[in-house]
Amino acid sequence: MSKENPKFNVGDIISFSRGLYHHWGVYYGQEHGKHYVVNVSGGESNSKPLAITSKLVKEELNKVAGKSAYSVYKELDKHNEPRSPEQMKADMDKMIGTKIKYDPFGKNCQHFATQIRYGKEISPEGESAAKSVGKNLSDFRAEMDPFSAK
Repeated sequence: MSKENPKFNVGDIISFSRGLYHHWGVYYGQEHGKHYVVNVSGGESNSKPLAITSKLVKEELNKVAGKSAYSVYKELDKHNEPRSPEQMKADMDKMIGTKIKYDPFGKNCQHFATQIRYGKEISPEGESAAKSVGKNLSDFRAEMDPFSAK
């Protein structure tokens, strides 16, 4: 997709290719001639790698993309009804600045993007990664969770 003249609609899921994985955001709209997305950004981590607190932020699309290729991702529209642009934008406005507990398998940036677009969390990428990790995922999560009983 051309970075000079992208054609997006409010609520489109934007997929940013990061090599082995994709980063996901939701197109927010245009302000002052610049395109914006809302996405999961940054993280505060303790010593356990999956105990990450991230924040939902509104950022310029080109800043999020950096040198990565990006495109509109509508694959899930085949089986899920997108909500109205007004609903999606209202939810994004409420959620900007919210901190979330990030989990690459169960609460990742694709989960956020699909929650905004469809009203439910879906992450084929997270599910695929979880299957790769195998049957010990729940034990692994419990070990990484600072609040789990040990």
